[in-house]
Amino acid sequence: MISPDLRIFALPQQSRVSSALLWLAALAGFILSLMGILEICTDACAETAKFTIFGLDFSWFGLVFFAVLLVLVALRHRFSWAWLLLIVLLFSAAGAELHFIWLQKYVIGTWCPICLSIAAAVYFGACVLLYELFRRKPMRNNLKHATVMVAAFSIGLICAIFGVTKESQAAPDFFLGNAKSPVTIYFISDWFCPACRQLEPRIEQIHAALVKETRIAYIDFPIHAETNNFTPYNLQFLAFEKQKYLALRAALTEVSKKTKTPTPEQIQAAVAPHGVKLRQMNYADILYGLQANLTTYRGFDVTATPSVVVANSKTRKHKLFVGDRQITLPAIQAAMLEIGK
Repeated sequence: MISPDLRIFALPQQSRVSSALLWLAALAGFILSLMGILEICTDACAETAKFTIFGLDFSWFGLVFFAVLLVLVALRHRFSWAWLLLIVLLFSAAGAELHFIWLQKYVIGTWCPICLSIAAAVYFGACVLLYELFRRKPMRNNLKHATVMVAAFSIGLICAIFGVTKESQAAPDFFLGNAKSPVTIYFISDWFCPACRQLEPRIEQIHAALVKETRIAYIDFPIHAETNNFTPYNLQFLAFEKQKYLALRAALTEVSKKTKTPTPEQIQAAVAPHGVKLRQMNYADILYGLQANLTTYRGFDVTATPSVVVANSKTRKHKLFVGDRQITLPAIQAAMLEIGK
């Protein structure tokens, strides 16, 4: 039985086709959200994954939203409140998607196929609702529906504007390896230091041997001032391309052999074979990374490159190695045992 308050929102007569289309829109959104959780997407999706809505991951939020939507679609024939809630949720989502599309265009700078497909599913479902609602009589009820739709759309847009935040607004993580380890190995070098370049193959071997059991940091010490031209790119790869970092580091080394003032186009060409696209880091993140570098080499009294510092946060002990003769895997492993006591 329909209550008087909700009678105007009673389900209108629907065709089988439009009803099927509404089911299709809700189911498509659910499946696409599940694909986002399973990371079945391109690199562009990783960019949007850095944003959350009210602290929740977009994909999980979408999965719950479309699950509720599917339930409401199933119940709309029996309960008028389900039909009303379906209208409110779908048009709120339409408002929120407008902001999400704006973010992709003007903030992220790349299009996420899954996100755009979810937006298409939302707007498609909203269009089906519009068709069903405005084909009914009398017109007075249609105006009331329109008011609810506009209000829901506006609320969804406002919630998205104030509820969406970027993960990178927190301090970026420039460390590789085992985040829970009390031991951190700092590789401190200069992009134009000949001895540093010669030691790179050994550093890679040490990295491979210890990355699973220790934290690892790569610190730029600008013995040559031009090193500062490479540091922003190095910080970007440390923060966002951890799995590919060593390959990208090698690519930066090759660029440093050709120029001291690289352009973004040169760096992009060097890293493109690794499937990486440069992103725009904000000034605060770069400043944070530069300060972390400065604190490291000054805090451990490093005066030359290449240097390696092995530090233990629990015992507060550390050991410094300088030059190719001192920087070896056995020496670092022995230091780890020594400073752990």
